[in-house]
Amino acid sequence: MRALVKPEPGAPPAIEERPDPAPAADEALVAVRAVGVCGTDLHILDDVYDHASPLIPGHEFAGEIVGLGTGVASWRLGERVVGELHVGACRACAICRSAGPQICPRKRALGTWTDGAFAELLTIPAWLLHRTPAQLSDPAATLIEPLACAWHGLFERSHLDPGERVLVLGHGPIGLLSAHLAAMEGASQVIVVGRSRRGSSRLRCARALGFDVLDADTQDVEREVAELTGGLGVDLAVETAGGERSLGHCVRCCRRGGRVVVLGLSGRPTVPFPWDRAVQYDLTLAFSFSSRPSSWEAVLDAARTSALPADALITDVLGLSDWERGLQAIRSGSAVKVVLRP
Repeated sequence: MRALVKPEPGAPPAIEERPDPAPAADEALVAVRAVGVCGTDLHILDDVYDHASPLIPGHEFAGEIVGLGTGVASWRLGERVVGELHVGACRACAICRSAGPQICPRKRALGTWTDGAFAELLTIPAWLLHRTPAQLSDPAATLIEPLACAWHGLFERSHLDPGERVLVLGHGPIGLLSAHLAAMEGASQVIVVGRSRRGSSRLRCARALGFDVLDADTQDVEREVAELTGGLGVDLAVETAGGERSLGHCVRCCRRGGRVVVLGLSGRPTVPFPWDRAVQYDLTLAFSFSSRPSSWEAVLDAARTSALPADALITDVLGLSDWERGLQAIRSGSAVKVVLRP
């Protein structure tokens, strides 16, 4: 099979021919039909995040089952699937049972510590698979994984209620999908903050999706949010950018008794934090990592009855050989979401 391989730290990725993998007894062999490029993938390819070496990155996949291990009875060849990335999670420890397999100490995440989906084929434990809703194309189905991450943050870590005002810091795919979910589930107002120098196409996408949009490069975010909310502030601020100042913006944009949920990774050992403001406003601060199986079930149910913003978000669908062009489009800000077709 052909795969995009990061051979070792410091070495550039390249397309390689690899032996076709064979599924273990509890695994499925999946032909990858589409795979989204995530910011995590860029950080792995750039040696910003630790990862296995050599490694095939990629985890936002949609595909078709073309092989089954001897112990797998609940799946059939030819079924279209998407899948979680919690390879190695034991599902038995106290952490798995209480919080979820996404933070199991034994987890070896697909595309980070085990070979992922920037390839024609991948093997994956069958328990991580979900059936793709029939109405979703393969490129659109690659949005299920980041949608599940956004759902986990908004509804399982922070319990967004209909009618609430929501601020989303960050206009990347996770930010835009968080804003979409908030609106879909009845938020009365959704404000998206991004930086035009990081990608004006993403700000245009946010406007096209119907959100109030602020450009942090040209506007005073906290003053503008106060004006948009009649001086009250938002009920929930969602941090997806990982910017040095974005957590502080979230705190200062919340109403008294409001909530902040953090999905973004900063890559910094510390960030400034308005401690006294958070205490005096009686704010609730939560952190959200990856997604639980329940997040996937909720998002897949929603996808069967509600349209996903795939046409707005997926700006580039490219062959695996065009991976460099896709990564450059993301880095330059000209693309919102890039999907590769191995």
